[in-house]
Amino acid sequence: MKTGIALLNFGGPWTLREVKPFLYRLFANPSVLVGVPSPVRQLVAFAIAQAKGPSSVESYRLIGGGSPQLKWTEAQAEGLRLLLEGADGEVRVEIGMRSAEPSIEGALRRLKEWGAGRLVVLPLFPQFSTTTTGTCFQEVRDSLARLGWSPPTHEVENWPDHPAYAALLRRTVDEAVAEAVLDRGEERDAIHVLFSAHSLPLKIVEKGDPYPQDVLRTVRAVARGLAHPWSLCYQSRNGRLPWLEPYTEDALARLGREGVRRVVVVPVSFVSDHIETLYELDLLYRELARKCGIEHYYRARAFNGDPEFPLVLRSILKEAHV
Repeated sequence: MKTGIALLNFGGPWTLREVKPFLYRLFANPSVLVGVPSPVRQLVAFAIAQAKGPSSVESYRLIGGGSPQLKWTEAQAEGLRLLLEGADGEVRVEIGMRSAEPSIEGALRRLKEWGAGRLVVLPLFPQFSTTTTGTCFQEVRDSLARLGWSPPTHEVENWPDHPAYAALLRRTVDEAVAEAVLDRGEERDAIHVLFSAHSLPLKIVEKGDPYPQDVLRTVRAVARGLAHPWSLCYQSRNGRLPWLEPYTEDALARLGREGVRRVVVVPVSFVSDHIETLYELDLLYRELARKCGIEHYYRARAFNGDPEFPLVLRSILKEAHV
């Protein structure tokens, strides 16, 4: 039986012209603006896109004129395709984005036209949240209904401490720590490892979203045996409502007050670079760390085109009998 694999991500604006439309699609999503009924949600999303648009355009300009997530997702999908070429039976991998093109519905249409008799949905979010994996699953179900297609479907919900994933993330931590150690010279100041995960509004967490527990599973698996002190914080909050804490900016300020001068920041919940790593971590928080007295700032790399990451995805898919 032919197996279709839908490799999903959230998406982003690939060019500066797409920033405002992307922001609108993002905030018009009922899983993002929770509890806001339609059409009020669309009006609020439009207002947010107009208000945030200019600053967001500038942020994307500073990282090269758009999000590189599509490029890296395509590279990861191609690496997975190469690994699956020798698999028993026929397998096809298509990518789909929740809030950008290529769309999830387009990916499913291509798999249907190819003749897939079975569907495996693999979102590229290690930690489950209703705002990411959950909304991707809903879009898959809605798209299948629109396409009039009902294949047997396996949804990969999460993989926060999957051994292969945790090992690869730990490798990126060790690489960044090794760079920090080499740069020390005669200095003996300690290194602090700061895991930074994308935050989530507390009102969503209070509705039972398991994301914070999944984040802790990831960090505990990756930090096991780490020879340096570490802590967890959350980035990328929006608006004035309370989000998961501690916020990354507050964590950096605390470390600065405690006399920490060397920090390795590890992005959690991202498998490729985009605005949260290239702008927030590399530019915004790096400058904030300097102002807080943290003289040496290192950021663990995202997986991007690392050939090991498709091997991680292959390992996860084996559990779905692909």
